[in-house]
Amino acid sequence: MAEFRRCVVLACAVILPLSACSKDAKPTTASLPSSSSGTASLPRLPSTPSTAPSSVGPCEASPAPASAVNVTHAEGDFNGDRATDSLTVYGVGTLSEPAPYHLQIELAESHGIVDNVIPDVIVGDVSQTPKALGGADITASAGLPPDGSGDEAFVTIGAGASVQLVGIYQLIGCALDRVTGPQGNAPSSFAIGGTVTHLDGLRCDGSAGGQRLVELSATSNDGISYETKETRLQLQSGAFTVLGAPITDTVDNSDPRLQGFSGLDCPGVLAP
Repeated sequence: MAEFRRCVVLACAVILPLSACSKDAKPTTASLPSSSSGTASLPRLPSTPSTAPSSVGPCEASPAPASAVNVTHAEGDFNGDRATDSLTVYGVGTLSEPAPYHLQIELAESHGIVDNVIPDVIVGDVSQTPKALGGADITASAGLPPDGSGDEAFVTIGAGASVQLVGIYQLIGCALDRVTGPQGNAPSSFAIGGTVTHLDGLRCDGSAGGQRLVELSATSNDGISYETKETRLQLQSGAFTVLGAPITDTVDNSDPRLQGFSGLDCPGVLAP
């Protein structure tokens, strides 16, 4: 018996404060925290935050009506959850007067629908035919914290005498808004195309790892020699701002680089 009590005292010295041991101590066993079901459970370890983007939703806009006209579709990952979403542009008028037009994103995996009106299109002007072009993530190389968006949506919003006008939209949560800038707070509107003496275009530049939008222009007095300008744009807080000084050059009309100054070159985006 003395040997048994000596073992108990040694056990108390290891597991319990000395004050909790006495010569009358009885053998005890350590117990694990109990779960609500009464069975023993181990303590929970802190969870590791997921690095995958989370989807907000479901978003609750209505689908395009069956009577929609001039419907076009494109694809992209507009909420950044690595699933392919559907981009749709459609008119809610008639074939003779299709405006007003809507831009709609149907999110994959039942995350709902987001819809917004394209205000640029003039009712009664059938030459203004918006079109869904697709999506490209142009915030990937900005060196900024994640903004909750995925691909930005590219949409033709109208046309000029010799150009197509492209607007860029950003989806964050269930809010689909037109990016503003780069000149002031006006909604984004980039000309694509041109004439013999003036060209306009856009390019997505992936040289920095990711993509950044570059606005292009080329002007000429004689249609032979062109002064070119490349303006890098940064997208932050729903607005484009100019990043650094423009890159300028002089090229002639035989230079193959000149062709890019009147087009739209972004992976995942169709030509207007």
